[in-house]
Amino acid sequence: MTDPNRRLDELFRSFTRRSWRWECQGDYAIDATALRRWRDGAPPDMSRKAPWLQYIREITSADKAFDRVRMLTEPLTEYLRWLIEQTAANVAAGEDIRWITQAAAAELGMPGYDFYLFDDSRVAVMRFGPDKLLSDLELIDEPDVVAQHRAYRDAVWPRAMPHAEYYVPRST
Repeated sequence: MTDPNRRLDELFRSFTRRSWRWECQGDYAIDATALRRWRDGAPPDMSRKAPWLQYIREITSADKAFDRVRMLTEPLTEYLRWLIEQTAANVAAGEDIRWITQAAAAELGMPGYDFYLFDDSRVAVMRFGPDKLLSDLELIDEPDVVAQHRAYRDAVWPRAMPHAEYYVPRST
């Protein structure tokens, strides 16, 4: 069985125009040290995000889009509260990240699983284990399935709020 993270890395290296993600879990695996720093009010350790942010800068400078919509659970999980405060660096690097409430996502009929849509031609459905780590990645290029996932994106994208409009950093 191929490691789903390696497969995802291959997809990140091979898409040519646009990567789009629907992110709807309230919790994902998180580094305990990063969460502890956030709980203590310390600034984030940006060194752990540096490789990702560099990757985003490189692909967006090559005119590739990297977009995502994140669903806000009701109530917000601790993970999402942490993530909201960490997102500005991703946006500054070139990601277009937007937020939508769980109720609005349900109204739109959004799926209860995460997925990437690569170049409007391939869907990568993500499954997570009890440890909240990526455990499986199903790649689908069947036209009907891809069309359904494009429809999900096209429904949620205009309704989701850009990060800079959703989150205003707290004063220090």
